[in-house]
Amino acid sequence: MLLLTNALTLEGYGVTAILMCMVLVWACGAALLYGVADYCGGRASKVSKAAAVTFLGQFVALILLAIVITLSNTPVMSTHDWWWSGFAGAGGAIALVAFYQAMSLGSMTVVAPISAIVGMCSPVVVGLIQGERPAQIAYFGMAAAAIAVALVGDALGHHDLPTPLRAIIYAFISGLGFGVIFVCLAQTSEDAGLWPLLGQRMISVPTVALVAYFGSGRIHVARSVLPLAMLSGLLDTTANALYLLAIHGGLLSLVGVITALYPVSTVGLAVTLDKEKLHTSQVIGLVLAAISLSMVGYASNS
Repeated sequence: MLLLTNALTLEGYGVTAILMCMVLVWACGAALLYGVADYCGGRASKVSKAAAVTFLGQFVALILLAIVITLSNTPVMSTHDWWWSGFAGAGGAIALVAFYQAMSLGSMTVVAPISAIVGMCSPVVVGLIQGERPAQIAYFGMAAAAIAVALVGDALGHHDLPTPLRAIIYAFISGLGFGVIFVCLAQTSEDAGLWPLLGQRMISVPTVALVAYFGSGRIHVARSVLPLAMLSGLLDTTANALYLLAIHGGLLSLVGVITALYPVSTVGLAVTLDKEKLHTSQVIGLVLAAISLSMVGYASNS
């Protein structure tokens, strides 16, 4: 009997370890796709209005979500989930418009880390308030992640494209909006499926449409950046789906930190496609990002 009990205990630990590994994979996947989506949206916003770019991407994502949910026959989520999804949609609308606006005004490598660090604070604080107590090494990982994001973004370095105060303010506002998304989606039920994402888009799409229309009198995206605008919305929604999977299996404070590392992929694309050069501080930031991820990952499995 004792041997059977020990075997079952070991099996339980094995299942838990696998789940935690999947949480890390999902969270890292979300960070990767958030970064790519932000790069696409930021590039498109240098040609067309930020609100118009956001609207197009979110609208395409809304249509595809509606189709997927209809085909999956997932039961409609509860009123509780509708409310939290709506709050996430409002935060998302503010976050993306402000973020793309900031990207269109200043350096991508300044805007991204500011937004990420501010966005990381909300889930960490809320998670701790809710009683989450990760292993002590996680706190060092959180601090390392914040420093890594700043270094990877080269926020303190010299930039060819000046970043005015207005762009920094927009970046800060976008970070608050992203924090709202992370916290609100974490409050939805695990069995709600993709419904929270649909609820989120049902609020964000008309909100962004109004912002776009009253901002310029029309909603127009240049043909040259149509693919980038649509791709930004699809990738952002896919990242949200991965974030939902991660947050329903792990701690909000830890998943939020991992997700906040998304500027790594944004900067990576800027270096690869835009031929921006990595400074020494950015290389150090990449190494520190890997170290912070290892710390948080260890805490997730402990």
